[in-house]
Amino acid sequence: MLRQARSTSKTANPLFTPLERPLAESNTQWGERAVAQMDTGGSSDWSYVVLLGGSDTMAFRLRIAQSHLRSDMLPSFWSEAILVELKANSVAGARAIHVPLVQPEGPDFSTRNNGVVVRPLRHFDDTRRYPNIALIALPVPQARILEAVQRFRKSRSTLDALEHVLRWLAFAWGAARTPNPLHDNFGLPSACMLETVCAAANLDLTPGLEARASCPEAIWVAARYWQDFFEHARGHAPIGRYWAPHRYPIEEPGTAMPRRKGG
Repeated sequence: MLRQARSTSKTANPLFTPLERPLAESNTQWGERAVAQMDTGGSSDWSYVVLLGGSDTMAFRLRIAQSHLRSDMLPSFWSEAILVELKANSVAGARAIHVPLVQPEGPDFSTRNNGVVVRPLRHFDDTRRYPNIALIALPVPQARILEAVQRFRKSRSTLDALEHVLRWLAFAWGAARTPNPLHDNFGLPSACMLETVCAAANLDLTPGLEARASCPEAIWVAARYWQDFFEHARGHAPIGRYWAPHRYPIEEPGTAMPRRKGG
């Protein structure tokens, strides 16, 4: 198990609740409903993070690696952590800002932007590829986070996201006998980018874990169970919605495993 502090909150965050996604609905459409239901008032006072759980082999490797942050050692629901830049307080036309493991080439050559990639949020619309989704509103203005992202892109000295990319690719591909990067305090690069830019805006995104070891599972745990910390530090707990129907079929011998739906 990785070393992490435990929250003192006695219950789960009541502002972070499941929101079912119908079969015909895309992830962006679900996100539009989630933003409306959360009723935060928009990006002038809040920033938004999306967690996604993929269903392919790469996502499987990442979700298994994060099981060491769970007391039950089950795979994480999550493989991606993304900053969402809302446009006119709407998910329609929103942009995704993240550090993907598969980096682009050409004008977006990785070293020019510390691995940060900006693309339309609809790139993640496919619910078969990304069946699990969570939207988390953090109590810090979006403009402050975006300013910190620009600084992060220009300075690898704060956190070299590309070093994290290489570690995770080597682990995911089974290259050079690379162990789970979390055990060496190398978090998933996009989550570490989020951690760094939130810290620049005086928000500790994952108070129970070291910043450079951050990962989507740690962000999920913080949003769900560290509400007392956020209320004390920032005056408001995170607000969120999630739907996580994709789980790997694990059944313990002699145990009737309840089948949970979406969360």
